[in-house]
Amino acid sequence: MAEGSHPTSALATADQRRAEERALAIFATDKLQAARAETLAHFRADPNAALPDQDHLIGQSVSEHYFHAALMAASEDSTAPSFVWTLAHDHHWMGMHVLGSRFGQDNSDNCYRLASIDPRMRYRIKGQFASGRPCDFSICALPGQPGENILANVVALIDLDDIDLDADRCFSIEVDADPTDGRRNHLCIARARMLFVRDTLAKWSVETPCALQIEPLQVAAEREFHLGSASSRAADLGNTIARYMLKELQHGIFERGPLNALNPPWAAGKHGGLVTQASALGHYRLGVDDALIVTADRLDARYMGMQITDIWMLSYEYRHRTSSLNHAQAAPDADGRFRWVISRRDPGVHNWLDGGGNGCGTILLRWQHLPAGRTPAGANAVCELMKLSDVRGCLPRDTCFLSEMERAAQRARRLSAYQCRIA
Repeated sequence: MAEGSHPTSALATADQRRAEERALAIFATDKLQAARAETLAHFRADPNAALPDQDHLIGQSVSEHYFHAALMAASEDSTAPSFVWTLAHDHHWMGMHVLGSRFGQDNSDNCYRLASIDPRMRYRIKGQFASGRPCDFSICALPGQPGENILANVVALIDLDDIDLDADRCFSIEVDADPTDGRRNHLCIARARMLFVRDTLAKWSVETPCALQIEPLQVAAEREFHLGSASSRAADLGNTIARYMLKELQHGIFERGPLNALNPPWAAGKHGGLVTQASALGHYRLGVDDALIVTADRLDARYMGMQITDIWMLSYEYRHRTSSLNHAQAAPDADGRFRWVISRRDPGVHNWLDGGGNGCGTILLRWQHLPAGRTPAGANAVCELMKLSDVRGCLPRDTCFLSEMERAAQRARRLSAYQCRIA
């Protein structure tokens, strides 16, 4: 983004700028930095820290967990809530350099926003989609902050199928503790404390996050911001999220199965995730001459995304590198199946999942809104471990291969497309 220019992105709101300014101040406090140092020591004591080339990733992960916590502490006001973009890469905009806030194996195709709510209050959400509407859109009601001793534990959800739009693609959603009982444009927040928004973007250069705001329908005194109390809250929240996610998500779910394989697919909602999503998860360790081919069917899902992340629960860099390739970005083979290659070195295929040369990671294969009667078990998702030199011979003859120049062009297009969500 040009220096001094103001983004027109729906994410670049006055509330977002205020939250990020406050979060940067919170992050710089001695209180938060002391907590960050304790969590850093905890991560470095984890058995996975002994694997090669992990220390930089550990430091990055801990910092981003804590900056997310700072964003939440900066905006945790249910009397005057606002949707705050988080679980995001670092970015330069609105006169600031904003730190990254990723955690929890964040999906690079999602723009995530969170808002604090009180189930005793009533709210109205107003939104408008641009002409490039997201591939999928949902608002989940959660009982607390994601990672604060819960994975997500969705208690209610509204998505594109439940929302009526007007001719200008605008919508309004009533939010309260009353049962929905089949009503459209209504979200029940009984037992909820947070709203969790996902704009899922498949075609990055076309689809953009929607404009979104939330307002309380009764008058309540807005809480004053105090740096000291917010720093204490962020320090506690960052420590809780980081430790909980490392134990329960990374070790408890992603590393539960065998190496270099996918666990049987499951409904994500049963494990605290998005209730309209099914997932196949796994973890891998590859030498410099190894490769892993992952094959699966889309099953006519509205969205299918394939991604690798590091073992500290952050997406691998995805603005410049193809660490994720969804159904609109990956090249399918003539048989209709998708095949991705995970390797430390470039295998020369279009569907390379690039972890920046690191040999360890987690695998996430996601389907959203499967058609009636289709289950992820029918995707026949499999992994094949082999030598990098054998990859070409194990792929279909019609596989799309790239030269070095074509790889550079693919990366340039990807970066340009990513900029559309923040420009």
